[in-house]
Amino acid sequence: MRRLAVMTAAVALVGGLLALSPSAATPAYAGPQDGTGIGWQYSESANGYWRAPHANSEPGGGDSGPATVWVQQSSTNELLCPEGDPAFACQEPEAYITGMLCGTALRGPRGLPLFAQIRWERTIGPDGQPTPWVGREADCVEPGEDDFIPMEEITWEVNYEVFQELERPAITISPAGRTLVNLPTIVWTDYPAGLDPEIVVGNNPPAIRIPIHIDRPNGGLDGSIDAEADLVWTFEGGGSAKGRGTPYVEGITPDNRPGYYVTNTFEHPGPKDVSLAVTWTGRVTVVGPLGPLDPEDIDPVALAPVTQTIDVAEASSVLRR
Repeated sequence: MRRLAVMTAAVALVGGLLALSPSAATPAYAGPQDGTGIGWQYSESANGYWRAPHANSEPGGGDSGPATVWVQQSSTNELLCPEGDPAFACQEPEAYITGMLCGTALRGPRGLPLFAQIRWERTIGPDGQPTPWVGREADCVEPGEDDFIPMEEITWEVNYEVFQELERPAITISPAGRTLVNLPTIVWTDYPAGLDPEIVVGNNPPAIRIPIHIDRPNGGLDGSIDAEADLVWTFEGGGSAKGRGTPYVEGITPDNRPGYYVTNTFEHPGPKDVSLAVTWTGRVTVVGPLGPLDPEDIDPVALAPVTQTIDVAEASSVLRR
């Protein structure tokens, strides 16, 4: 899986090999595009972002010599075999590809538009010179891995690059260590602590905005994640509450300021567990060719709960003379 930088197919075969009459056409290797205008778009059916494939230039040689197989894709819906170019065996009837046209109404297995793709082959002669390219297959295919980013990848990366790297929530209980039956007990957490103030947009509930960049060949995806933490407290013996809570302030009590604190009243004595579970939900906003696209939900990220134990004592009467 490609890494995400947090800034601090199945093939649908439509045409096969086409054997049509020659016609004048733009060369199939008319030069690579620089990515300009190839913008990301969201697909609800595929639950991810896609873009038109990056047009391929004619392959060059490598350490192992000239290429003998070349899978060429189009960033439009059409590929044409150049007439009269000696680099292509366009006059061989069994391999003559005049053009591969994929209609924009066609959809692949994910529901994405189909784009033209041609597979060329050639051999290298004894003198080291390549024979002309011969077209072997012409298909209509969906954008591949380089041009598709599923929402699961974005969620997974943000989870492990951001949320799992945060310090675990620290639980504070007042009174500390020991409380009494039928006495409101105050709980709170400073989670998430230690964040860059520039990404924090809210404290209660915690809310952050994270710029993201996902690498892909020929240009990656840029955008931002707006995420909010849902904090749920669970108290042994019954009871639950939501929110980050507020530390105890002298002079402010649960009685004179109802709702100011997150509290729980234990009804029975003994050691009791206090657990805090955190779930992050959010939306990703991606920059498209005409500006930001509509925000899309990422999958919720639930962190492992943290637990702290407090001793709950029975209130005892004090005899006085």
